[in-house]
Amino acid sequence: MSTKTRLDTVFRLRETEEDRARQALADAQRDVAAATDQLSAAKARAAADHRKLDSAAHWSLIESAHARALQEARQAERAVQKASDGLSQTRARYLGAHTRTEALRKAIEARRAEVLREESQAERKYMDEIAMILYQSVA
Repeated sequence: MSTKTRLDTVFRLRETEEDRARQALADAQRDVAAATDQLSAAKARAAADHRKLDSAAHWSLIESAHARALQEARQAERAVQKASDGLSQTRARYLGAHTRTEALRKAIEARRAEVLREESQAERKYMDEIAMILYQSVA
């Protein structure tokens, strides 16, 4: 069983913070993937040529639909850029949370090692005193 320290509560809070940041990072990655998929679809719609031999009114309608598809593709590009920026910020927050958690974990491990060393030293001292008493009682 590990020795309890006063930092354990703070560590649990930091782990919770790190888990939330990891979840936010996963959400941001999903958002980027979805925006990228939408961009691909919008580019495919914009690249499609639906003109046929037909009336000028039909061609005008197709041209306005094509202009709208190009506009949607530009919007999708902006959405991908925004999602990528959000992902970068979220990744930075996660790395910060992870770094703080790891630093605290190392501090706790060092404190536990120090406590164990002190306990071992106290036990050796106690055993030496018992051995001294036994030696003196025999002699």
